[in-house]
Amino acid sequence: MSDARSEAALSEIVALDDAWNQGYQDKDVAGLSRVLADDWLGFGAGELTIERAALLSGVPNNPDAALTFARQAIRLYGDTAVTRGSLTANGVYLQSFLRVYAHRAGSWQAVAVQVVP
Repeated sequence: MSDARSEAALSEIVALDDAWNQGYQDKDVAGLSRVLADDWLGFGAGELTIERAALLSGVPNNPDAALTFARQAIRLYGDTAVTRGSLTANGVYLQSFLRVYAHRAGSWQAVAVQVVP
């Protein structure tokens, strides 16, 4: 992948990552729907898994809080990208996460997340 294509891809991933974060903050189901692939899957502590439909249905019920997302890293591996970050709510650390994005049919979408306390 050329440097120009890599830079463009990284910019797209950062924009998607920011849209994901903003969607959580705003409880914006439609916005998150555009970021998450239909086959998106989330992994939590232990054997916890959550599918896209379950995540989206719960978004409106998220507690009101001032969320702060901090991106610590972003890496591009061809048609796959990974971001790493952490989340605080009202100044209290909640979790760290590793998000996976895939380039499919000409666009990027989130395909997975691993969340750890």
